[in-house]
Amino acid sequence: MNKFSLLFASLLLMLCTINAQSEKNKKDKGKLSGSIESNSQYYNEKDDDIGFIAPYNRFRSNNYIKLDYTIKGVSVGVQYEAYEPDVILGYPENLKGNGITNYYAAYNSKKISATIGHFYEQFGSGLLLRSWEDRQLGINNAIFGTRLIFSPNDAMTFKAIYGKKRDAYSFGEGLIWGADADLNLSKLLKQDEQKKGTITTGFSYVGKHEDYDGVVANLPQTVHLFSVKTGYQKSNFILNAEYAFRTNDCAINDLGKVINTNKFFNGNVLQLGATITGNNSAWNFTLRQAKNFGMYTDRSAKLNQLLLNYVPALTKQQHYSLANIYVYNPQVRFSFLPGNLLNSTGEIGGQFEWLKTFPKNSKLGGKYGMQLNVHFSYYAALAFDGTDVNTAKMYSFKPANTNFRDFNIEVKKSWNKNFKTYFTYINSLYNQKQVEGFGSDNVQSNILIAEGIVKLKKGHSIKADIQHLWVENDYRGNWAAATIEYAIAPMFNFFVTDMYNYGNDIKKAHYYNVGASITKGTTRLMISYGRQREGLLCVGGVCRLVPASSGLSMSLNYSF
Repeated sequence: MNKFSLLFASLLLMLCTINAQSEKNKKDKGKLSGSIESNSQYYNEKDDDIGFIAPYNRFRSNNYIKLDYTIKGVSVGVQYEAYEPDVILGYPENLKGNGITNYYAAYNSKKISATIGHFYEQFGSGLLLRSWEDRQLGINNAIFGTRLIFSPNDAMTFKAIYGKKRDAYSFGEGLIWGADADLNLSKLLKQDEQKKGTITTGFSYVGKHEDYDGVVANLPQTVHLFSVKTGYQKSNFILNAEYAFRTNDCAINDLGKVINTNKFFNGNVLQLGATITGNNSAWNFTLRQAKNFGMYTDRSAKLNQLLLNYVPALTKQQHYSLANIYVYNPQVRFSFLPGNLLNSTGEIGGQFEWLKTFPKNSKLGGKYGMQLNVHFSYYAALAFDGTDVNTAKMYSFKPANTNFRDFNIEVKKSWNKNFKTYFTYINSLYNQKQVEGFGSDNVQSNILIAEGIVKLKKGHSIKADIQHLWVENDYRGNWAAATIEYAIAPMFNFFVTDMYNYGNDIKKAHYYNVGASITKGTTRLMISYGRQREGLLCVGGVCRLVPASSGLSMSLNYSF
């Protein structure tokens, strides 16, 4: 047993012992909570069908242990992470190793909350500031520093933060600070919210500083960000708007390098949203224009490292395998063609969604009812009139190529108490060259999906789907997929999946997976064997490039 295994086992034994002692002595004050997560892969030596050759360490594992203790408004916590003997393929390489990565102490009362150490925070919708953890994407950009939250009453909340963002086992060079205020004007003015509705507003400020001693003259070392937001809600109507602005900063290419120019650029975002409900229907609208607003705390950061803010995709979040081949990653920062010629600096677009419920015993709903979901989204690139970054005018933006467009129709129908179906059609246009940096700027696809769920005897069910994707202008060609799951609630789940990339003349391949999961209380163990296709794995518009791989996977989750 290596040193890592001994350490991991020791921590696990300590955690279980503490938990057992706490359970025995109910009179002890305070509460201990925690979790263990372990994700491991053992790769095949090679898989010629998908062009995979195993790395030096064929066994790789990402592991997390989190402990929190709370007593009388005071809480402390620590998180230990180990990526041993190496990090799983597709995750940042600088995570390799192990150590304590997060720790904090906090005090919480009815009006005041104070934190020292690592914490997660978001101002408004995250356009100016967001720190969060998503282990699936390899993101943990917690802020290390101090935070103060003051809520004098239920109509006002004020926040202030200061610190640096976590980068693996250390911190980024960039220093950030900020303040946020959320106000419920209706409550402050003592209006009748039932009759007049609720009006809210908010203001945010974030500053970031990073020293610079390079060759670009007069490069801004401190950048300021501001936002104002407002919302109105009454009965079945919601309206919100947010505007954010960033002062001048340098231009950075897609590799995280400062472009040596004499031009500096500001940025802004305008986002509008509305929701209307009534008559068994709901309509959602969102419009957004973003110019040069994808930001990091450090100039040299790239991909998912040291993200300062969060600009969501605002597209339909898909859960079927083929529907996640062409997923959109917002294009909100400078993008350069070879030779440092400016290609794109933002996007403009939005989404519309209509949800309709046909009640039970209606003409279309039938005996058990039916649901219809129609969704459309469109985003176009914003580009300078010129192509040379030194001569382009800052405010001469114009819509350029389409980045993404999709149209979705989904029908959910229950035929009896034991049988339910889902039918989905998706039509999309995807600018692969802009979003992924290679390929065509006009990938067009159509997807048909049928899914059914059958309840058998008590606790037993079968879920199956079939999918097909027709595509133009992608060398990989068409895909077909199928999934079947057998569940024995609440403990067991067995599954077999396959994605077949057959529509090309280069290499036809099956991406299959077979596995099972066992859930007992707060413990879940899953084991699977199969292949992973190469591509983007995205959650809410933040993506991680996943390489093709083949082998055995195991995950363990436990919480208390």
